[in-house]
Amino acid sequence: MSFVDNLEKIQLAAETISDNRYLKAVSKGMVMTIPASITGAMCTLVANLPFDGYQNFIQGNGLKSLLLLPGIFTSNIMGLIVVYFIAYNLAKSFDIEGMFPGFLAIVSFLILTPLATIEQQVHDTVRPVDFISFDYIGSKGMFVGIIVGLVVARLYYWFVKNNITIHMPESVPSFVEKSFSSIIPFFAITFLMALVSWGFSFTSFGSIHNLVYSVLQVPIQQIGGSVGGVMVAYALIGLFWWFGIHGKAIIFGVYAPIIQTMTIENMNAAAAGTTPPNLIDFGFTSVFLEIGGGGCVLGLAICFIFFAKSDQYKNIGRITSIPTFFGINEPITFGTPICLNPNFLIPTVVTPLVTGLIGYLAITTGMVPRMIGAQLPTGTPTFLNALIAGGWRMLLAQALCVAVSVGIYFPFFKMADNLECKREQQALKEKEEEAEDVEVEAQATVVE
Repeated sequence: MSFVDNLEKIQLAAETISDNRYLKAVSKGMVMTIPASITGAMCTLVANLPFDGYQNFIQGNGLKSLLLLPGIFTSNIMGLIVVYFIAYNLAKSFDIEGMFPGFLAIVSFLILTPLATIEQQVHDTVRPVDFISFDYIGSKGMFVGIIVGLVVARLYYWFVKNNITIHMPESVPSFVEKSFSSIIPFFAITFLMALVSWGFSFTSFGSIHNLVYSVLQVPIQQIGGSVGGVMVAYALIGLFWWFGIHGKAIIFGVYAPIIQTMTIENMNAAAAGTTPPNLIDFGFTSVFLEIGGGGCVLGLAICFIFFAKSDQYKNIGRITSIPTFFGINEPITFGTPICLNPNFLIPTVVTPLVTGLIGYLAITTGMVPRMIGAQLPTGTPTFLNALIAGGWRMLLAQALCVAVSVGIYFPFFKMADNLECKREQQALKEKEEEAEDVEVEAQATVVE
């Protein structure tokens, strides 16, 4: 089997994975939580800016608790937010209304969430009061939220597909008809979730949350949140980009819940004034593993701008440098092209691994502060994202990574640029020869 045939098979497999409706629902659902997570992250960041005078001012005026309040009701209920959007997106993929399955997923999630009890004195009577802990509806409940969102939307679709719904006359308004058609699936699915919750109460785990967290979430998070796990993820992202496939869209369908959970844990720790537990979160990947986008291609863009001799690469550098500086790698990836270009396979895969390792060592040695759960929006410029995530020391670490990425890309860029120069010189020579031939023919015609 030829190399081209193998490439086509890999591309088809990657496209099949990326088109999977369940992975798409998870990926889209995680993306749709960005407004909430960024709001919480930015408010937490503003509340914890490391300046003594600033901290004394906001604490003395009671402003710190105000700034932390949005984070409490965004990051601490991320499980609820995730379950809604995943169910919504999966239902939409089946061409059914997503709002009711999304709301049903929230109800199902809460049914499966164990209640805690405290005693509260009301007048002269002490009464038990039930409540839901933030632990289960926040980062600790992320994986249960993913599972419940997918299961509820799939079950809801089964009821709709098999026409197990209440039908109303055509004269009834559409919103009334949709509400009544949801009654049977709503009742059946909530009752099923109640049975599951009741059944788990007889086990040593006590709830599905404790089972998933201890058996599934913790081991996966330990693997995916390790330096080895994040390196494997970003090596695959770079490899997929080289094939011309959006690597992050594929890998983050699985990896985003892991990194999102770690980001929320860091954010909550920073808000509480304690040391963030995770070295790696979304801030880490943005600052050290996505310098210029997938493949850390800002280093290549700098090579194009300052070292290109060929006209084509000079033009590519001028066109793609600004988008790449803002973390948008598509113009340079497809304009060079990097994809399926043998010259750029190795640096596209290797560069994020080296820069990520530099960032990891910088944090573990204490040269750079730990991440605080800052989740920055796509398009935040290079250097600014580092300054926001960890101050001037992280900016210096990222600047070192940019220099290293230029060094990694340079020899491969030089080979490609030399080849392009030869092609341009050959094309120019052929054009000149063609022009000479035309001139000779013209002179011969005049003589005749």
